[in-house]
Amino acid sequence: MQLLIVEDNVSDAELTVRQLRAAGIECTWTRVETEDAFRDALLSRPDLIISDCTLPGFDGVSAFAIAAAEAPEIPFVFVSGTLGDERAREALKHGAAGYVAKGNREDLAQTIRSALQRAPARHRRASDRSPLSAGDDPGTGAAQHLLARRRVLDETLQQRDPPAMTSIMLRKAPSPVALLVIEARLTRDRFAKLLPMANLEIDTAQDADEALERLAERVHAVLFTDSIDLIRRARQLPSGEATHIVFVSSGRLLQHADAIRAGANDCVPSDTRGEQFSTHVSTARRIADFAASLQVAVRDTDLLSTLDEVTSAARRHYFEQQFPREVERAARLGRPLAILMADIDHFKRINDQHGHLIGDQVLKEFCHRIGDGLRLGRDWIARFGGDEFAIVLPDTTASKACAVADRLCGSIRSEAFAAQFRDIAVTASFGVCALDHVCGSPGDVAQRMVRAADAALYESKLRGRDRVTADCIAETEERVSRA
Repeated sequence: MQLLIVEDNVSDAELTVRQLRAAGIECTWTRVETEDAFRDALLSRPDLIISDCTLPGFDGVSAFAIAAAEAPEIPFVFVSGTLGDERAREALKHGAAGYVAKGNREDLAQTIRSALQRAPARHRRASDRSPLSAGDDPGTGAAQHLLARRRVLDETLQQRDPPAMTSIMLRKAPSPVALLVIEARLTRDRFAKLLPMANLEIDTAQDADEALERLAERVHAVLFTDSIDLIRRARQLPSGEATHIVFVSSGRLLQHADAIRAGANDCVPSDTRGEQFSTHVSTARRIADFAASLQVAVRDTDLLSTLDEVTSAARRHYFEQQFPREVERAARLGRPLAILMADIDHFKRINDQHGHLIGDQVLKEFCHRIGDGLRLGRDWIARFGGDEFAIVLPDTTASKACAVADRLCGSIRSEAFAAQFRDIAVTASFGVCALDHVCGSPGDVAQRMVRAADAALYESKLRGRDRVTADCIAETEERVSRA
């Protein structure tokens, strides 16, 4: 069996493979941790995909959306300590083959066997990869990824209509949590009283099994324990679930050496107090603060590199990465593809007359109206800069693309934009480029389609604005203007 593992921790991937082989499931495997590497590995058509949920700069939900679009016949199993029961049920409802918590890996082999039994045999895959109907296929997964990023943003800001996205960079890192697992009661009680003085939230567990469950449920920046066995077992968990481990010893040097070999970062005597105790806690606290801040920074950087801070549309950089993949998919599956270029008519005049804050509100409302006219999870929009946007329509012919553009153009002019107790009449111009059959290299075709759509947009401006113009990348095709 050929296995594709989406995992940023090599040890976790190796542990997964060892467990499968120990259960009699022979496999070869490839590990990836970035979106580009995942898309490349998906082309080899593995028999099964196993994915962690949270990776730096990428996540399992996005990987699942891409796999569902590009290779829906390949079973996808989540093995994660952070997905959670509710999101696991949601993933299963949308087609994931299984979900196994990292703290409950004994169920892994059975979940894999069940997923493989339900999947189509390899010799059937050529027919199974035929294009799905237009109502079922989410495309390359780009639109699904943007939806997932927006959900993360909404959860981060905890409101439905968040302010500018740059405000997430002003948040403080969450207070780090210390897990206390000390068998000696008097020592445990004394540490439980002292540690809150270092501004550490305290979580406790009675034994190693309970501690491992706690670590799988929640990231703990520091672990204080007098159990060398727990240290060893904790270090087999995914990276980051216990960032800094402090061994609380009875004072014997041999124990210190064993604890360090098992994976402890520091050792502190059980009877330590005063300045010595403060030094150990300060070190743990600095590392915990850094770990918590790093987690926030990674999440925020991922959001800000994907979504435009004003409109929540995709950034231009994301468009330049993803649109060639839409072209490649359309060429490979023999599907049509369309792109619309749009901008707001006389937007500079709106900024000059009403100010940039009102201009930003108009941009948000513009994207909202465009989004309401698109297929959720399939079509997607990117902000090129200023008031210019690209709208990607997978599996859309030229005639349908023009109809969509006409409808969007009418939606913009149909009702004045309400911005800060005033109504502003807004219109927009559109340029369309669509290919019913995509041929050529993805990068070259993508650039030519963008240029053609941009030229058509310029033609709409020249002809009076508030209209749609269609163009084609073939020079022999004539330009058609639509009022």
